[in-house]
Amino acid sequence: MKSHILSRRVTLIGVGVLTTAALTVGTTAFAGTDTTPKSSAAASFASQEAKEARNKRIALAFVDLALNKKQPQKAADLYLRDPYIQHNPQITNGKAAFVTWATNFIKAVPDVEVDFKRAVADGDLVMIHSRLTTSATDRGTAVADIVRFENGKIVEHWDVLQAVPETAANGNTMF
Repeated sequence: MKSHILSRRVTLIGVGVLTTAALTVGTTAFAGTDTTPKSSAAASFASQEAKEARNKRIALAFVDLALNKKQPQKAADLYLRDPYIQHNPQITNGKAAFVTWATNFIKAVPDVEVDFKRAVADGDLVMIHSRLTTSATDRGTAVADIVRFENGKIVEHWDVLQAVPETAANGNTMF
């Protein structure tokens, strides 16, 4: 019986020694080497963050140039790409249609101003939350513009608009 217990102990010790040796060899073999999967994932994440930051800057610059600086043609030339898909039911598709709409809007409402509150990016989508006013006395409209990017250019647009009320049941602002 004692030899059986002793044999079992030797086997367990042997397995323990082999496991320790394997772990030591494995750890030593990879020590100081580049952990490509982690570096690759980190680089990919950093690249995605940089792309999203660039897309936010472009989306904000586009709206600012088109409406605040009242240069819709220049904004379209710099930041839009055809085919430009429009989901606002009042505007047809295409860069030219955007320019026509924005030019007419600025003529009708020359004091239009977009006050950016926040911009959020998720992959190729950017959402801008802003307050659009048409005059100094206008309470404004809360706007969520969503644009989709391809290769650094805006190719699609959605928007949601809601008039800013005089009062709110919850006491919160829309911004």
